[in-house]
Amino acid sequence: MTRMNYCPQCASPLARRFDGGRERIACLAEGCGFIYFGDFSIGCAGVVVRPRGNEIEALLVQRGQNPFAGTWQIPGGYAEYDEVLSLAVEREVEEEAGIVATVSDVVAFRHALAGSSGGPSTNVYFIFRLNYVSGEPQHDGDEIAAAGFYTLDEMEDIEGVQGLSKWGIRQVLGSKSGSGLSVTSMGDPNTWQIYGLGEGDSR
Repeated sequence: MTRMNYCPQCASPLARRFDGGRERIACLAEGCGFIYFGDFSIGCAGVVVRPRGNEIEALLVQRGQNPFAGTWQIPGGYAEYDEVLSLAVEREVEEEAGIVATVSDVVAFRHALAGSSGGPSTNVYFIFRLNYVSGEPQHDGDEIAAAGFYTLDEMEDIEGVQGLSKWGIRQVLGSKSGSGLSVTSMGDPNTWQIYGLGEGDSR
């Protein structure tokens, strides 16, 4: 993690002080009060499934760039600072795979400290269940090298499918749609969201 040396509010040098039960990087300039809590990011990924005959297939994309170039995963990325999560994951799925899908619920999330999952910042990563709407898998050949729908059996024959993605797909296949955390309220215009437990479908 990059060390912050100067206060972004008043440009004074930062120092360490004991605050809130632990030592923190903070601004000691009178009247400022800035505390540096570290670098954080929010990631989101979507499990999109659809029927294929008597089986269920899930959407995967192959990373075309590092980190982890060549591996396969459910589509996703970082939420922008001015973007609510449900819209971020729908955008990522369409950008990376050309699939239009809408959020159903959150089936899981992972919290990882900086560097522990390959990222530069401490990260919270949400795995969403999305309802397939339309489209066939497409990829840009740059950030995404390939995209497609595959059954879990087919994934066993694909080299480099990330374990977390397969785990997320199994969470979706083993639970009812809407049984996770669903958007129960959204600010206007899309400035905040509340997620809560739903009663689920009868699927």
